[in-house]
Amino acid sequence: MKHFWLALGLTAVLGGCASKDALDIPEGSDVTIEKTDGVAISGRLVEVRPEQVVIEARDGQRTHVQRAQIASLKATAAPAALDGGKNRANTPLASDTVHAAEATAPAAAAETPTPRDRPADDTQSARRTRAADRAPEYREVTVPAGTTLAVELTSAVASNTSHVEDPVRGTVRRAVRIDGLDAVPAGTTLIGHVTSAHPAGKVKGRASIAFRFNTIDLPGDAAREPISTATYSRASRATKQKDATKIGAGAGAGAIIGGILGGGSGAAKGAAIGGGAGTAVVLSTKGDEVGLPAGTPVTIRLTAPLVVRVRQ
Repeated sequence: MKHFWLALGLTAVLGGCASKDALDIPEGSDVTIEKTDGVAISGRLVEVRPEQVVIEARDGQRTHVQRAQIASLKATAAPAALDGGKNRANTPLASDTVHAAEATAPAAAAETPTPRDRPADDTQSARRTRAADRAPEYREVTVPAGTTLAVELTSAVASNTSHVEDPVRGTVRRAVRIDGLDAVPAGTTLIGHVTSAHPAGKVKGRASIAFRFNTIDLPGDAAREPISTATYSRASRATKQKDATKIGAGAGAGAIIGGILGGGSGAAKGAAIGGGAGTAVVLSTKGDEVGLPAGTPVTIRLTAPLVVRVRQ
């Protein structure tokens, strides 16, 4: 009977020690809990409550253990061991087990966490940061409508040789800068087509050629983008003065010849005949054609805003 009461008292003492250990061990310590059912739980002590303690495993999983289920609770590493032992002397220890763990744990290992101990979020964040450092930064820039582009043709067009829908190409001679950035760099290629081509006529109708651009090909890896520009056109010069000169020259020559042959009346008749001959020359002669060879500078105007991605 005496032995029975001694065993019962020892059990009560051990139960009280388990509770007292939880109160003495500072939060943040690495601990091991042995439950009354024989299960052992290791992790970091994050919270001590009157009815339970909270343990956090390395993967962040938290376990709530009722104090009534705790057979023993021992610290394996105090918080001071994690900061290099700066405040080790002032840190309360639960039992001699803590002293033994601190004596055998290398300080360097506590100061430098292994890759397994490093949080996964930190590693992913570092990878994202490195990827951001490697990736070029781009910015969207809008070139407003009405902006003019100085372009040099790289393909030739002419009123008597070009046809509607024939391709036309050119390159930008001067960069267009927006907010200090080359939105349209020099050397950018413009691609378009002929919209009309009218050769010169014999009596009336001046020769003309017209085209516009609808695609922009920026230097580098940028994809081609649609572009809207005004139609560029050019017509030949008028030939009225030249035609009048031809008719007048013919009339003058006819008057001279008629005067020599038949006097005053002959001069009048000769003028009429000579003028008619000059008119016939004009009617049988085509006007001037108009052509723009490669290398011709032209000015192109945007009719709609152009949004481009510019590397900063």
